[in-house]
Amino acid sequence: MDVMRRTLEVNTFGPLRLVQALAPLLRQSGHGRIVNVSSGMGELSSLDSSYPAYRLSKFILNLHTRILADELRSAGILVNAMCPGWVRTGMGGRGAPRSVTQGADTAVWLALLPDGGPSGQFFRDRTVIPW
Repeated sequence: MDVMRRTLEVNTFGPLRLVQALAPLLRQSGHGRIVNVSSGMGELSSLDSSYPAYRLSKFILNLHTRILADELRSAGILVNAMCPGWVRTGMGGRGAPRSVTQGADTAVWLALLPDGGPSGQFFRDRTVIPW
C-alpha cells in the first residue's frame, strides 16, 4: 500500500495539483496547453498484473486528461497525454532504445499545438494511440 500511495502521489495527484494551481492563469490566457506525461502501461488494452501501482497511476492520469480536456475546452485550453516510450533515463536505464530527445519530442510538439489542435487524446511519436 505504501508503494501504491507514493506512486499515486507523484504520478497522479502531483499533476492534478499543478493543474488546479495553474488553471486560472491558463483560462485567462485563452491559449493554454497541458501535456500529461503518461505511459503505455496506463492503456486499458495493455493492462496486466505487472507494476500495479505504476499502471494504476498512469491509467488515472489518462482518465484525468480526458476529463480536463472536456472541462477546459471552452477556455481554448488543449489537454493531451503522451507516452515517451522506453527512454534512456534513470528510470529507463542505459538499455532503453530511445534517447531523451526522442522521448521528449511528442511532449514539445503537443505543448506547441496551434489553436484548434487535438485535445483529449493520447499520443506516442506524434500519433494517437488507444487509451
